[in-house]
Amino acid sequence: MKHSDYTSSMLEQVRNSVKDIETIAEKETFEFFENCVPYDIVKKIGNVLITGCGDSYCAAVATKPVFENADTSTKTGMVPGTPTSAFRNIEFSRYFNTYGGWNPLTNERNALLVISISGSPARVNEAALRIKKHGGTAIAFTANPEGKLAGNCDCVIPMVLPDYDLAPNVTSYYSSVFSLMMFGFYMSKAKAQLSEKQAQACREGLLEYVKSYDEETMERLSVQCFELAKKWEEDGVDNMDFIGDGPDYATAFFGSAKMVESFGGLTTNDDSEDWCHINYFIKDSDHVGTFVVANEDSPAFSREVETIKLASMIRKHVVVITDCDKDIFPENVEIIKVPKPRSVWMHPLMEHIPLDFVAGYIGCWRGRMPFRSGEEPYCQDGNASRFRNSEIEIL
Repeated sequence: MKHSDYTSSMLEQVRNSVKDIETIAEKETFEFFENCVPYDIVKKIGNVLITGCGDSYCAAVATKPVFENADTSTKTGMVPGTPTSAFRNIEFSRYFNTYGGWNPLTNERNALLVISISGSPARVNEAALRIKKHGGTAIAFTANPEGKLAGNCDCVIPMVLPDYDLAPNVTSYYSSVFSLMMFGFYMSKAKAQLSEKQAQACREGLLEYVKSYDEETMERLSVQCFELAKKWEEDGVDNMDFIGDGPDYATAFFGSAKMVESFGGLTTNDDSEDWCHINYFIKDSDHVGTFVVANEDSPAFSREVETIKLASMIRKHVVVITDCDKDIFPENVEIIKVPKPRSVWMHPLMEHIPLDFVAGYIGCWRGRMPFRSGEEPYCQDGNASRFRNSEIEIL
């Protein structure tokens, strides 16, 4: 069978990524965001805090640079944005400012962007309630505008989420990433950090990048990832590690998560420096697959190249996802070439697609139900106690 003969909800999401993002973009204009979060609220924001669980946390890491720096679409033409932090959900709700206390002079300038497709997990609601307790603004990014999270926030951005059957979600990730990026540029426009023309150029540049994943490119990636996944299955690769830096760490983290959710793979994720200190020593290296995200405009690119060389010396299965020419890297690593965007902050929206394809194809072959649906002991309590019924504490 060839790659196109395999189907699943996850693979369908990946194959429809470009079309789905374009559909989202039709609704999520700057005017849309202004209706959700008016200028007067945006203008007073002095600190952006972003949080979420799982894929939503990845989206926070992926989009942090958009809020920190308003991109004027040149290599070095960044102007000051808004100080921004991306938090794991438990880190924000139980640790942020726990030791030093909240500063009453800046509390009202804090805005927490809380990402949750369903809006039902306890921890995201806890985070929203906590920022409000301390005088800040809670803004929900959710596909459930009537849900619990929306009710606990000051403002709601009702995200567009394409409808698919149960699967390790790809749509929720690129929906969250696109929405956050567009809100970031709406905010920069509202705060006069960007002109209307500059903000619009950022939006158009991002959509241009999305379209660069055209039918020919998606077919090439699908075929290459299919052959890669088949080879790894034949070689008995079951453990995988994922390497990325800065916003590309979000891609590495997200890719590792899809392997776990799709077929129960044992994975880790790390940055290019700490991998050399820790995962370098993983045993049975012949059966470990390594993915590295290394784009030419990454500030950590020189370190990523060094790490790739080290990995290629000790492992047989090393893959680099990059917008660079292959002659930069060792001959014995496999290069998955992805389109190069106009600006560095755009990468995370699309560069995860090769990892999604690999997870989808292996999931088809291993015949596992997504999220272990219906399997004991994973389904003992309907999974509700994992995150929906967790106790809420407002610190």
